[in-house]
Amino acid sequence: MRNPLNKRLPKELKSELGKYIAIFIFFAGIISLVSGFLVADDSMISAYNKSFDKYNIEDGNFELMQEADDELISRLEQEELSIYHNFYKEESVKETEGTLRIYENRKDVDLVCVMDGELPDQKDEIAIDRMHAENNNLKVGDTVEVDGRTLTISGLVALSDYSALFSNNSDMMFDAIKFGVAVMTPEGFDAFGDSHIHYNYSWIYDEQPENDVQAKEKSEDFMKVLAQNAVIMNYIPEYLNQSIHFTGNDMGSDKGMFTMFLYVVVVIIAFVFAVTTANTLTKEASVIGTLRASGYSRRELVGHYLTLPMLVVLVASIVGNILGYTLLKNFFASMYYGSYSRKVQRRDVKDNQGKVSE
Repeated sequence: MRNPLNKRLPKELKSELGKYIAIFIFFAGIISLVSGFLVADDSMISAYNKSFDKYNIEDGNFELMQEADDELISRLEQEELSIYHNFYKEESVKETEGTLRIYENRKDVDLVCVMDGELPDQKDEIAIDRMHAENNNLKVGDTVEVDGRTLTISGLVALSDYSALFSNNSDMMFDAIKFGVAVMTPEGFDAFGDSHIHYNYSWIYDEQPENDVQAKEKSEDFMKVLAQNAVIMNYIPEYLNQSIHFTGNDMGSDKGMFTMFLYVVVVIIAFVFAVTTANTLTKEASVIGTLRASGYSRRELVGHYLTLPMLVVLVASIVGNILGYTLLKNFFASMYYGSYSRKVQRRDVKDNQGKVSE
């Protein structure tokens, strides 16, 4: 049997329309913000985690004072890992008044994602990091003067080991304006000479560590062996590499912050409902007395006066989630794209530089 009290709902809504509109806008706005962020954040964290296997990201890298010979490489690979060339040169750029860390194209480790244009196939072409290019108003087809050489930008890329552009691992914050990374053909790379070369190598374990504790033990053991056989200029295990992990850590902390924000808002909403419902009950005291005298129970009256606020919240939640999953999801994703080089959808690049021992 239909509850006769439901006939009063339209009248109650009309009499307090302003209050319910304010509650609807507030709650729908909060839900859309939180759901939009969580959807974007979860998607990007998922893509970030999958990228370690998809792009074969290194387990660490080290720099030597001079190029390692085949004997040293063979000795190091006895530690149940594989060593890869990852030499780079740091050259000044006239247009940005900064520096580019230039690598040869890669094919086995720390793969490159092409976001616009294509990888260079001529010695006078270069593909630079997307974030660095956008910050300096550079695009595909533009020319840049690198160490006195005029190079054409063939593509905008993201290097999987530089989702955040840290020039030094000890830096407090990355710099995507004055510092960038890039890739060139082997011929283009060699044309700079060796005055600014860094003999950098990356390694990947034959058996992946299960956690950071095991990764720490493995890297310390490997560093001891490396120190006994070569002069080390720099040594960065993957789990300590800010260029790799800063992005993921930032997204994870942001998720926790927004989740806590949602909890706080729910408490605020509950308080608002308590206050508004108390005011309504005071205003309707005479009506409630009549309804009680007519035989309505306390439970029925409580349910009646909670029906309208709950309906408003339900509709606001639906509208908020629709907005969050459509418009605001892209908004929050674009905020991350404006800070980091890594992107949710990327395609593999296969034709690049090879393994040392091959």
